[in-house]
Order: sequence, then structure tokens, then C-alpha cells
Amino acid sequence: MQTDLEQMTNMIRSLPVEDLDKLGKLIEEERRAKSRYENGDSYVQEKIEKYKKARKWINEHTQEYMGEWVCLEDDQLIAHGKDGLEVHRKAKEAGIKAPFLHHVIDESLPFGGW
Repeated sequence: MQTDLEQMTNMIRSLPVEDLDKLGKLIEEERRAKSRYENGDSYVQEKIEKYKKARKWINEHTQEYMGEWVCLEDDQLIAHGKDGLEVHRKAKEAGIKAPFLHHVIDESLPFGGW
């Protein structure tokens, strides 16, 4: 009888290359998630850096994606479009656990709220 690890190893060996890349990213994410309890400060710092990269990308690409929703992973565009729910769905299909979505609008206009 095979152990769970042996079964998993056999399954991994049968995966195509593109799935191995996704699995590698998933394993790295899980490793980081499990180590955050040991080093909470680095986890917060990592999240701040990810946000800074995403914000920089948004600032550089605002005109290209005006009026659209964008999903970013660090400074990488994962999905974009007019429908935020569709962009979120595409991000989840791409394997993003917690998609960072942003609606690109002209923020230079004054807000005329109540």
C-alpha cells in the first residue's frame, strides 16, 4: 500500500510542465504562509511590498486601462475588463487565491459627494 506522499509524488510526476510551474508557485505560497507565524513582521512587509508594486503598475498604466477593472499579482497583470466579477473569476481560474482588483478611474476629478 502506498503512502499519501508516494501517491502525491506519482501524481506530480505525471503533470504537464505548465501545471508543474503552477504547483511550484503554490508550494512557495504555502511555505510562506506557514512561516508567517514564525516571522510575522516579514509577512506584513511582504504584503506592503506587493501593494507598492501593484500601485506603481496602476500609476504607470492608468491611461491604457481607464474604466476597466484590473487584477494584479505584484506588478503583473493577471486579468482586466469592464466587468469586475469576470476579472475576479479569471484571476481565480489563474490560481490567484486572493486577487487584488482595482477599478481604474480618473482620480484627478473632484469628488462631489454629500
